[in-house]
Amino acid sequence: MDVSRGLGVALGAAALLVVAGCQDKGDRSQQGSAPGATASQQAERSQEQAADASKQAAKEHDQAADAQKDLRESQEKLADARQKAEQKTGAAEQKDQQAQQQSQTAQQQTAQAEQQTGAAAAGTGSAAGASGQAGGEQKTATGQVVSASSQELVLRDQAGGQELKLKVGADTPVMKDGKRASISDVKEGAQVRASYSEQGGQPQAIRIEVQGGAQQQGSSGAR
Repeated sequence: MDVSRGLGVALGAAALLVVAGCQDKGDRSQQGSAPGATASQQAERSQEQAADASKQAAKEHDQAADAQKDLRESQEKLADARQKAEQKTGAAEQKDQQAQQQSQTAQQQTAQAEQQTGAAAAGTGSAAGASGQAGGEQKTATGQVVSASSQELVLRDQAGGQELKLKVGADTPVMKDGKRASISDVKEGAQVRASYSEQGGQPQAIRIEVQGGAQQQGSSGAR
């Protein structure tokens, strides 16, 4: 009986030891598995955060690329506007220079025309004088106009009071008030001074100068 009781006590103690060992292993297993699960979760969270950061970086990269594109377009527009402004300025300066050149050319042409007109008038007078000299001795008469036409001028000579008929041609120079005129500007009663020469037995007018108007001469004659 004592032996059986002692054996039972020993078996009971062994069973308690086995149960206690199993519990201890279970506790250790639970304690070992909890840190592993936490590290895995942290790793997943880190991966998610890294993915979010990568997405954000890609988004910011796209925004930076768009900003650079806008900047390039703005610079291109500015360069284009500047080039157009320079072209317009150059065209305006070129037109200004052309206008100045045209003005200078017009002034030169006007001066040349005036010189040619003066030379032609001088040549006409010289030709008429030469023609008169070739036909005979040149003479001068001063008097009052009795009549004047495109072919003949009749004067009443102041020296002798006789009428002098002068043949007039289309090229006979006529001067009035210091300017070139025509035979139609010579009015009856006007005081004139005429240069002439004998050609074929008839006086030919070489040059006619109107010295006064008809009214002035009429008043002078009345006195």
